[in-house]
Amino acid sequence: MIVNERKSDVVLVVDDSAETLGMLSQALDEEGLTVLIALDGEQGINIAGKMIPDIILLDAIMPNVDGFETCRRMKQNANLRNTPIIFM
Repeated sequence: MIVNERKSDVVLVVDDSAETLGMLSQALDEEGLTVLIALDGEQGINIAGKMIPDIILLDAIMPNVDGFETCRRMKQNANLRNTPIIFM
């Protein structure tokens, strides 16, 4: 039996809208990606620091820590410097 050991790519979606998170999570999951979700910038920074996603989808406008500050703080982490971040 041949087993495909390739892990799926990991996407972190950071958005304060549960509706947006649900829609994106479902679409990405259907494409075979592993989806991590965060409801705010602080949570996104913590998850990204522990899980090191392959790409981050980041809401620009969020309460408390907005997407721009979240991005800046993520890029200070040496493990995340080369991780692509796409603003939504």
